[in-house]
Amino acid sequence: MLLISFYLLILTENYLAGKRFAKETETIRLQEYYMLCSAKQAEAMMGEGLLPASGIMNYELGDVAFQKQSISGSVEEVTFNLKLDSGEKALGIGQYDKVTGAMVRWKEKN
Repeated sequence: MLLISFYLLILTENYLAGKRFAKETETIRLQEYYMLCSAKQAEAMMGEGLLPASGIMNYELGDVAFQKQSISGSVEEVTFNLKLDSGEKALGIGQYDKVTGAMVRWKEKN
């Protein structure tokens, strides 16, 4: 009986560990998706000259606040602060080259 209880305990622990891992993976993917969408949206708006100096991009499960600043005559930097409704946070920094009209550098911190 003790052996069966031990076996069931191991199975339960493996199941719970798998559920935790799946949830963490889902959160990481959601963070990456929101950061990618925000960077693409900012890049498109910068190409048209419509990105304000700061603002918020709202998503279903979180928000991305951004701030734009000029680094040089041809490069602008946009800082993205992601906050999911579940409490997770992430920071991304993109550099936009006005000459090429694209984000040329990306750094992300979790």
